[in-house]
Amino acid sequence: MKHNFSLLPMGRSGKPRKGIELMMTPMIDVIFLLLIFFLTTSNFDIVEKLLPSGVSQISTPAGQSNLPPSDPTEEQVEQLVIKLMAETGSLEIQLNGQSLTGLDDLISRLHAVSELKPDIPVVIDPVQDIQAEQVILVYDGARNAGLNRVYLATR
Repeated sequence: MKHNFSLLPMGRSGKPRKGIELMMTPMIDVIFLLLIFFLTTSNFDIVEKLLPSGVSQISTPAGQSNLPPSDPTEEQVEQLVIKLMAETGSLEIQLNGQSLTGLDDLISRLHAVSELKPDIPVVIDPVQDIQAEQVILVYDGARNAGLNRVYLATR
């Protein structure tokens, strides 16, 4: 019986050659390893400054100065910002940018504001090296003054 090799691809030696075979398993393994690598090294956290918050930005209308009012009760404000700083070992308190003499002065002003607007938001913004005890004293003072919406700003 005679074989007809003319239909099969022949190499130079006249013997039939095997077809080219692609090994897909190693390629798929590499793709999955790359996928796992990129998934584990990516950062899916939302940048904090892009997160929505309940704290509104205080903006100055055109034509008005950016100086703080002498007393928050004199002018309509949207929120109170209490900035706590540790200057030379003592606590420095600012209410909407105005320096206060101490915690008693702050609490008396908060009482005056709470009589007019008890639902005004109060944001306590401490610096990083402030003691937690001082922040809690200011928070408790604002709550005891009758202000219901007291928030802590974070960085």
